[in-house]
Amino acid sequence: MNPRYLVFPALLSLAACDGPNEKAGKQQDQAAATAAGTEYAGSGPGERAGEVQDNTDDAARDAKEAKAKAIEAQARNIKKKADVAAEKLEADAEAVRDAADNRAEDLKRQAAAAKADVE
Repeated sequence: MNPRYLVFPALLSLAACDGPNEKAGKQQDQAAATAAGTEYAGSGPGERAGEVQDNTDDAARDAKEAKAKAIEAQARNIKKKADVAAEKLEADAEAVRDAADNRAEDLKRQAAAAKADVE
């Protein structure tokens, strides 16, 4: 079974849930209606204001998560750049070692030739 079929209904049920501010606003509206001697019909001003606040809080949370993900991506990018630079330095060091080995071999041959000329 495709996991999307399980996730989608869960997301729908979350979307239908009232947030904490909306619930508090609803309770205030119900209390005001009871105090006024009227029946609460739902979706009063406190509930709507609470819903707006919940949406604002959700958007702020999403923005913080997006910022955190961007910072994490930046950290990964810096690490990858450092790895590439380190590999280049390792390759350069290997080339320097090879050149030094070749030069040392040349000098050894020259020393051997000079020694042979003396004998």
